[in-house]
Amino acid sequence: MISFDVSNGGKLTLEQENHDGKIMVKRDGIECYSISPADMVMLLNLYRYTKANNIQNDFINPSGKNRE
Repeated sequence: MISFDVSNGGKLTLEQENHDGKIMVKRDGIECYSISPADMVMLLNLYRYTKANNIQNDFINPSGKNRE
């Protein structure tokens, strides 16, 4: 499990029951949605690519200098 405090005072957790299984995203202990393993890898790759190339993105890198 990975957990984070969020700006509204709540708690966000990512949980995975099995290796290469879906990732459950919970807010304050209530499941909101799940992410497939393939989509999670894609999200991490997108984050890395966006940061490494300083691409402007409203969520990942709002101050980025480059546009894609």
